[in-house]
Amino acid sequence: MHQKNTTQYFVLACFFILTFIYYMYNFGAENTDKIFITITTFFFSIFTSFFITRQGNRYTKLREIISTYDGKMSGIYRVSGNLSASIQQKLGEVIQEHYKKILQTKSWDYHFTHKSTTISSMHTILETDIGDNKQETLRNQAVGRIVSNLGDCQVLRKNMVMLFQEKIPNFQWMLIFLFVFILLATISVIPSAGLLLGSSLKAAFVVAILSIVLILRNLDDLHLFENFIGENSAEDVLNTISGNK
Repeated sequence: MHQKNTTQYFVLACFFILTFIYYMYNFGAENTDKIFITITTFFFSIFTSFFITRQGNRYTKLREIISTYDGKMSGIYRVSGNLSASIQQKLGEVIQEHYKKILQTKSWDYHFTHKSTTISSMHTILETDIGDNKQETLRNQAVGRIVSNLGDCQVLRKNMVMLFQEKIPNFQWMLIFLFVFILLATISVIPSAGLLLGSSLKAAFVVAILSIVLILRNLDDLHLFENFIGENSAEDVLNTISGNK
């Protein structure tokens, strides 16, 4: 929340500073080619909208996978109650240790950016406490569900890693920054000294361009909805184990 407020204040400050600069000074080019500006704006909007849509879909997929992963972890804990209180407690401790690290480090992407022994530790607990012992029908089904969920979690983690690596290539970032430079340069040279409305419109246009690039950068780095798709879900899993849900 603090970071979002800082960004909003920064954007607002940029608007007023740029309005003042454009109002006080001209940067030349009385006859700036409007067609050139229009074409550059068109290509910039097409280029950035494509990547914003792509990265937005990437964010959506990650949110869904993380929710599924967390749901399976909660399911493993609940189903383990059909085995024994001891096994449920041990599995719960492993899951709690994993999710407490997420909240302590505020690393919502902990699932796929840090090495973890969570899944292997739970397999070890099942092997140690159950092994080759015969189980009753209900308990046997519970073991099957737990093992199945652990396998699904492993696949989900691999999917998260792949989505995490789907960043915008450096060459395409260079093209975006080239369009930004051209737009900022051409807009800045349009005369507006002494004209408050003209200066405000130029400043608003420049701020809008910078904001689009900032949003795209945050999407690429997965730093836009991290509290929503990470920490809240982690707290929900911990509440399930602690009995608050």
